[in-house]
Amino acid sequence: MFCMTVDGFLSASALRWPSKLAVVASGRSLSYAQLDADVSRFARALVVRGVQPGDRVSVILPNSLEMVVAFYAISRCGAVLVPLNPAYTDHELTYILGDAGASVVICRRSHTGRLHALKASIGLREFVEIDDIEALSGFISGQESRPVKPPEDVTTHSILYTSGTTGRPKGAVMSHWSRIYNSLTCQIGYEIDSDTRMNCAPPLFHSGAMLLAMINVIAAGGALLVPTDAGPDSTRRAMEEHGANYLLAVPTIIRRLVDDAAFSAVARSRSFSLMHGGAGMPIALAEQFMQDWPQCRPFHAYGATESPQLTVLPPDEYGSNLGATGRALPGMDVRVCRQDGSPVAPGELGEIVTSGPHILDRYLNQPEATAQRIREGAFWTGDIATTDERGLVTISGRSSDLIISGGLNVYAREVEDVLHAVPGVAHAAVFGMPDPEWGEAVSAAVVLKAGAKLSADALIEACRQRLASYKKPRHIWFVEGLPLTPAGKVQKFKLVEQFSKK
Repeated sequence: MFCMTVDGFLSASALRWPSKLAVVASGRSLSYAQLDADVSRFARALVVRGVQPGDRVSVILPNSLEMVVAFYAISRCGAVLVPLNPAYTDHELTYILGDAGASVVICRRSHTGRLHALKASIGLREFVEIDDIEALSGFISGQESRPVKPPEDVTTHSILYTSGTTGRPKGAVMSHWSRIYNSLTCQIGYEIDSDTRMNCAPPLFHSGAMLLAMINVIAAGGALLVPTDAGPDSTRRAMEEHGANYLLAVPTIIRRLVDDAAFSAVARSRSFSLMHGGAGMPIALAEQFMQDWPQCRPFHAYGATESPQLTVLPPDEYGSNLGATGRALPGMDVRVCRQDGSPVAPGELGEIVTSGPHILDRYLNQPEATAQRIREGAFWTGDIATTDERGLVTISGRSSDLIISGGLNVYAREVEDVLHAVPGVAHAAVFGMPDPEWGEAVSAAVVLKAGAKLSADALIEACRQRLASYKKPRHIWFVEGLPLTPAGKVQKFKLVEQFSKK
């Protein structure tokens, strides 16, 4: 059995580069030896609080040093990580924490007050309140820095929540080996090494940022730079003050960087790598940043929560293949298949399928969903694409109603369920509209019941109360009816066409 755990990457880097810069976050800089010691102290503090190997420990923290330390400490004591978005509402947290069986939550004080009311109903045992660096220091104070050795039978690293076509959140159970294997392929394909100083703007609870920044950079012996926000000023300071030479961003963030004169003045004269993913890159935006930042080396990364990081469009192919997704990373099995599993011909639409140690083990508590998406050991991603004779994959759309807005996943059914619960709403269809800033803007077409009177603002407010802010519709149109197939399914592409003209 392969017994190495993800925190072993940190231990190995601390042995090789003890005095080298590991992380800059929350106003502090830690060497590898310091980070490794703090992680061990945090792990021991969790054990003192009663955390046992296999316990599910949820982390609800923003990008911060506390997030990085907690991430590795949970692995080090043999527990299972359940990272969640701090923007989730009580409604969302209640379901996910209950489904995951989380016994401990690491969060800010603002969340403990809310979660105390839910504690009994979802079986929470303990809260670890880490509001800032001082609270982190207090929590680990007095603990030994000697590493905690987890049992050798620890296999599960994390449960990452996503959603399917039903819109109900699903927990993807990811093994330590899946994280380790994927990290090794990413370091090669995305050219991450000990000289890398990566500024990570996307949220670290997100599967992509977690792997690409928090795991890969530490595994390679590079420096992880965690800004206080994703704005141009923070990114510019990371370059000027900390020598950032690799930026991880989504198109929404890149648009803001391009539009910021002060950032572009710095970026124009520097050589740096830029990796983007999470949403499709508008060709016009790619052309603009390549022109404005002539020494930028762009990488397009693609993956799914259940099978993170599958392909790469590297710098030497990027400019001549704008709009393409990329080719398989080294060691990755990535195919475009018909529904019978046979490979498509070049140019023919099919679904992206992948198999290997990097995919999820299963969906937690959902055997039917597991059987539907994992067939004969291969994971069917739900992304529709073509491939060419060179093995270059280009995504055309998604088989599920997934909207990627600002790099974050929004599932149409989840928003539709909230709209349908509003008195006076007869039918609602939620879809993504192309947007120059967000990639896709969450939008809805709503049919009201006879005699009902509702405003768009009222419906948006209903969504805001039940969902994280980024999931609420940015556009709502009232219509007399929805375009349907003979089987009664909404033809959402027709709605996109209709409202794009407006």
